Amino acid sequence: MDLNFIIGGPQGGGIETAGLLAVKALAMHELEVFADREYHSNIKGKHSYSHIRASDERISSIKYPVDFVGALDVETIATHYKDLRPGGVLIHDAALLDKPITKLPPMEKERLERLRAELEVGNVGTTVKELDEWLERGGKVVLPFPFSRIITERAKLASPMIEKAMNTAIATVLLRGAGIPLDTIREAIDSLFMEKAEAKELNRAVASAVSDGFDEVSRTKEMGTRSAIGKVPARGKRMLVAGNDAVAIGKLIGGLRLQTYYPITPAADESFVIEQHSSLFDPEGELVGSPIVIQAEDEISAICMAIGGALTGVRAATCTSGPGFSLMVEGIGWAGMNEVPVVITYYQRGGPSTGLPTRHSQSDLLFATSSGHGEFARIVLASGSHEETLYDAVKCMNLAEKYQVPVIHLLDKGIANCVTAINPPTLGKIERGKRIGKGAWEYRRFAFGDDPVSPRAFLGEELMWYTGDEHDESGHISEDPENRRRMYEKRMSKKEKILREVPDEDKAVLFGDENFEDLLVTWGVTTGAALDALTELRATGSKIAVLQVRMMEPFPDGFLSKFLSKAKSVMALEANYIGQLAELIEWNTGFEVKNRILKYTGRLITQDEVVNAYMRIKGGEERVVLTGGE
Repeated sequence: MDLNFIIGGPQGGGIETAGLLAVKALAMHELEVFADREYHSNIKGKHSYSHIRASDERISSIKYPVDFVGALDVETIATHYKDLRPGGVLIHDAALLDKPITKLPPMEKERLERLRAELEVGNVGTTVKELDEWLERGGKVVLPFPFSRIITERAKLASPMIEKAMNTAIATVLLRGAGIPLDTIREAIDSLFMEKAEAKELNRAVASAVSDGFDEVSRTKEMGTRSAIGKVPARGKRMLVAGNDAVAIGKLIGGLRLQTYYPITPAADESFVIEQHSSLFDPEGELVGSPIVIQAEDEISAICMAIGGALTGVRAATCTSGPGFSLMVEGIGWAGMNEVPVVITYYQRGGPSTGLPTRHSQSDLLFATSSGHGEFARIVLASGSHEETLYDAVKCMNLAEKYQVPVIHLLDKGIANCVTAINPPTLGKIERGKRIGKGAWEYRRFAFGDDPVSPRAFLGEELMWYTGDEHDESGHISEDPENRRRMYEKRMSKKEKILREVPDEDKAVLFGDENFEDLLVTWGVTTGAALDALTELRATGSKIAVLQVRMMEPFPDGFLSKFLSKAKSVMALEANYIGQLAELIEWNTGFEVKNRILKYTGRLITQDEVVNAYMRIKGGEERVVLTGGE
């Protein structure tokens, strides 16, 4: 069982709430879920939607075509009518039937021009009713639902209250169309509005009213998807999280005590979650402390505050996106020079400059691995799933203190804003790294030795010096060439130490047939689409495996070369223009990845796109550019 839903409407019209309600209900029905939220960077009015996928098997991506489209406005109908599969269901308010579909002021002019051309070629007409009729002639199911009448009659609500709950109404009808029982929808409403008693009662009443109305209205339609969802085995307790939530949970589990940030999409939500959990408890329920969360005046202040916190001995981190990371670069260089264990959670979005503030991208990989002038050791770890993201947040703090380097936890908008269900986390081990014994004689912060990682004292414990200039073992400024050579080599040799000691599963992970002939190399949230496509591709007879690269710096060239040299054909799958991981592989291993599947529209790479692109590569194309999604 595999169903895809789109719920859309004007930004500010409750679309995020409608999507979350649907995801909660599907998860409570014991289904696996994965939901992508697409939204404009304006405050109100532009088209926004959630693409929700539900299955009885594990999924990590979205897929087209879709089974259901629920539209709160005409623009959603006009934008997504082509996304429906044969037999798919479009549900919208019957009050929209006479509305024109070619006069949509909020729609971007390029999209509106394409829409007019599509309608003209198909001889569709210019009203919602004419489009509905055209869709039904093409084998789709259209359900114009009289929401206002049914809610007024059955829930006894007036117009202003109806408008407030239309998002719940459309989500309820979609879920009932897929076979989700009303009791489960009510349970999801109770969870979503747990602390808002009045809103909970309003939405329960609306859900009950439109559910009864659906049973009546749908009798006139042949809806093959209505009973698509049957009984599913219980999966036990799970958590519904976005990637921002997963990072926040991981940081708290990992002992975070200072989080700094400047608000920026899509990073800021992480700090908001940490702020909401200001008390930390041990497994016995005893209060052990609370993290301090500071909204700085800018990203330069945020990184410098985090560095200062790390020097005092607390676990410190900051979070940002591309424009903010650009401002942090000088501070990161200072942390590299002074071997400061600070963590930067870096959420990629469309660039350059402000670019696409709310859209997906994987175009900052090379920037993250080489940002800052000069050379210094750092770790860049890229997560590929929500569960991995949570545990990597803990690992990043451990790695920072163990090797005394800045650690960049590289994520993307897809991870940040997509929602899925994961198992509750287990508490991991906290590693604080090498410490100096108290009362050390003539403490030298950057002492030379057999190990490039010097024992560390916290500010206030010993006398020490820090400077942005090159320095000697004590931290005093030094331009002596022999000291420079030794200190430079001390810092840089950490890279070899990290590659020796970090487990292979944190460098890269192979999925699929170990006797592969074709190797699909990918990273970040795009890994999910590759893994979801793997079964489908192997069913065609292809001997294919997926290699997810996790550690980007220091780059595990020796470990990756074993997989690359074994493959007859290697292709990279990435959400950027040049294939930045492919470039990184060639720079470090000399292996040229000629075949590249790329997408840079700001939308996620989907499972069906991976399958189609793979077939095109096998057909002789070297570079396939993906364009799906609105």
